[in-house]
Amino acid sequence: MKILTHNMMACTKKQCMGKGFPLKVDCTEQLILEQEFNYEFTKNIYPKLDWAGIAEISKKFNIPIQLDVTKHSLEDEEFLKTLHNLLCNLKVITGSLTCPNCQRVYPIDKGIPNMLLREDEIYQDIKE
Repeated sequence: MKILTHNMMACTKKQCMGKGFPLKVDCTEQLILEQEFNYEFTKNIYPKLDWAGIAEISKKFNIPIQLDVTKHSLEDEEFLKTLHNLLCNLKVITGSLTCPNCQRVYPIDKGIPNMLLREDEIYQDIKE
């Protein structure tokens, strides 16, 4: 799971709608990819990012990134390269995602987060 994917995920439980974000990442295995830097993609994806989630994940993986972003930052190629590396070149292979609201743990295996609810969780959401 790439960090770009993580930044757009939230808890799937009905009770967590609007509250289950950002998911906490616990990583047991990660991979650094070598994807070519794409200036336009990185600049254009910035407005869609949850910056609190980016700040949290950059600390988690010890990737220092400028947190006080300005219009000038979006023209700074070094800043955009760092952001691109965080979003596109860091991949969580195994670990888990935890909802900050209900503490539900979603496993990550072979780079794929399993966001499916168990049957009892589905029925619990229907009753509520």
